[in-house]
Amino acid sequence: MENNVKWHSLAGIWFGGIVSVPALLVGSVLINSLSFYNAILAGFLGFSFVVAFMCILSVFSFQKRMATVSLSSKGFGQLGANYIVGLVIGLSTLGWFGVQTSIAGASFSRIFAEMNGIDIPIWLSSIFWGTIMVLTAVFGFKYLKWLNYIAVPAIVLLLVYGLVITFKSHDFSEIIKYNPKEKISILQAMGVTIGFIVVGGVISPDYNRFAKSKKDAVLGSIIGVIIPAMLLLVIGAILALTQDTHDIVEVFSSLGFPFFAMSILILATWTSNVMNIYSSGLAFTNLLNLKSHSRAKVTLALGLLGVSLSVIGILNHFIGFITLLTVTITPIAGVIIAAQLAGNSGKYTSKKFNWAGIISWLIGVALMLLTNSNLKYIIGLVTAGIVFLIINKIVENYNEKNQ
Repeated sequence: MENNVKWHSLAGIWFGGIVSVPALLVGSVLINSLSFYNAILAGFLGFSFVVAFMCILSVFSFQKRMATVSLSSKGFGQLGANYIVGLVIGLSTLGWFGVQTSIAGASFSRIFAEMNGIDIPIWLSSIFWGTIMVLTAVFGFKYLKWLNYIAVPAIVLLLVYGLVITFKSHDFSEIIKYNPKEKISILQAMGVTIGFIVVGGVISPDYNRFAKSKKDAVLGSIIGVIIPAMLLLVIGAILALTQDTHDIVEVFSSLGFPFFAMSILILATWTSNVMNIYSSGLAFTNLLNLKSHSRAKVTLALGLLGVSLSVIGILNHFIGFITLLTVTITPIAGVIIAAQLAGNSGKYTSKKFNWAGIISWLIGVALMLLTNSNLKYIIGLVTAGIVFLIINKIVENYNEKNQ
């Protein structure tokens, strides 16, 4: 893949990755405890935080032309990045690929039965759609870009159509006047929105390294994340208030449009799930210390594994484990950013393991696991970065005195 991807292509990929049924859920969750405008404000602030560190990572990935695992080698050391960062990102994205494949299979079977009265086994639907998603990822970034050229406009049109149908029987004034019985703070709501896209922010170098320029990398991130995330939040909030559900598939089905329901489900899951298995393939390629040309084979093997786990239902027992892995990802971004800002001081660290980065990451993870704060993602990222800079400076001064 040539390094000449323009911002609109990157934005299209991120747009496709953000647009999903869970994205609608964010809006419905916030509207339960916030007014409509406060929900929008909380979403904007939370998404902006993720996009801010995403843009920083994008600039570094453009300069070095490195994916997330490779870019983290300065902070964690070569082997530390492969073993720790590669394993954490590889397992978490593989896990979520399996979970979303299960959701797609179950929903497709349900909707197909509504349309034609024919019951397709969920395991068969999961194999079918999971395989298509895997093959899309195997062929790489180029085909992911073209998939989103088709899928993104279609998804937007379907969502807008859903709103048109909704407002035929509801007035916007009832949304504006809505006052929730139980309220949460803006800061608490920000935690919900950050948690939704924080993993995507950390793995952003996997895609933005192909940007034609720094401007393209940054613009692609801002436009490709903020706009769709806010769009889905607003739609999810409106549907939750007017239809008493966040599920756009259920809305279309109840209104007698099962084909549209199936289309938006498949397109939304397809575009976001391909990103999961693509990043998992990159991570495990680094973990196994394989050449870049082996990525396609590794992605295929992991994808088939993810589909298999989805079919036998084993992933249902690992949701907690996958969630734990998701928590461990955020401090990685803090270490990467801090290591890049530290400049050439990396000459004092081990080539295999940089213990300054590993210790900083562990402290960030520990704080995230121990705190009940809804801003734990911010705490974990910032703490890991600050601790790294402190430890790195101490080691640098120590080595200078003993030279």
